[in-house]
Amino acid sequence: MTNQAAAFEGPEKKLEIILRRPARDLRADPDGRWEAVVAATRSRIISRRSNNHLDAYLLSESSLFVWEDRILMITCGRTALTRALPEILSFVSSRDVEFVFYQRKNLMYPNDQPSDFEREVAYLEGFFKGKSYRLGPANHDHVHVFYSSHNKTRPAEDATFEVLMHGLSPTAMEYFAAGSVGSAAASLRLSRLGDVYPDMLTDCYLFAPCGFSVNGIHEDRYFTVHVTPQPNGSYASFETNIMERDYRAVVHKILSIFRPTRFSLVLTTSVGNHLGARPVFPLAPEGYRAVERSLYEFDCGYAITFTNHVL
Repeated sequence: MTNQAAAFEGPEKKLEIILRRPARDLRADPDGRWEAVVAATRSRIISRRSNNHLDAYLLSESSLFVWEDRILMITCGRTALTRALPEILSFVSSRDVEFVFYQRKNLMYPNDQPSDFEREVAYLEGFFKGKSYRLGPANHDHVHVFYSSHNKTRPAEDATFEVLMHGLSPTAMEYFAAGSVGSAAASLRLSRLGDVYPDMLTDCYLFAPCGFSVNGIHEDRYFTVHVTPQPNGSYASFETNIMERDYRAVVHKILSIFRPTRFSLVLTTSVGNHLGARPVFPLAPEGYRAVERSLYEFDCGYAITFTNHVL
């Protein structure tokens, strides 16, 4: 997303906090807690959609999702996402935290950021001790991951799937320019993003002069897409926690919309969930070739598969 024609940092940072047990009041906002959490990162809340299981917030820089037992926050641009943690811990006891994950893709304009990954890890470790990794080559697309685990048993069934895309087709970028389509609803319809999971309740926003965000929710599942269609560094991301036995169909849908020149796939799963039946992971989608694959199985009970693909 971007509100300006100048270079905007599309690749995101992601913070996820999983609690030991549900907290019925976590989703409540009697004191403006979520506005304070978002403001601490240099972002703001645009809108919210809710159901019986979660709240989905659209932000000026990406998204925030809140369940009774989990918080997921994704931000882009020049945000300081790690600064959300002390705000969250002002109403969530650290003793109730089971896992903390922080992920950051390599950025297009790292010198414009308020901090780098190493300093962010040092800051996070002031609250939770953990370990950090890099998946992918240092001089090409990669993701940094920090995790802190406070669980003596294996995590519950869990999966997150991401498609991180660079070099979007010019046709795709027109769907997300306010001057071309006029409204967020038109962007969702014309791009066919609304067809990826048609049964989900969606909330979308079209930025001026360009940029687009959409959240979709159904029961405890979500998907989110964020698009930065600037010509000098176009980028789009797709993420969902819908667990699939075979992810090839959803990858085909997303790639057919954006037609990127290169992309990364990131699949994070609880290890026990797929020891006997690993999901089908598209190593070489049609028209692309795989140039990198990394797999880490962490001692906290989660595993991450990361792949890079180019035309």
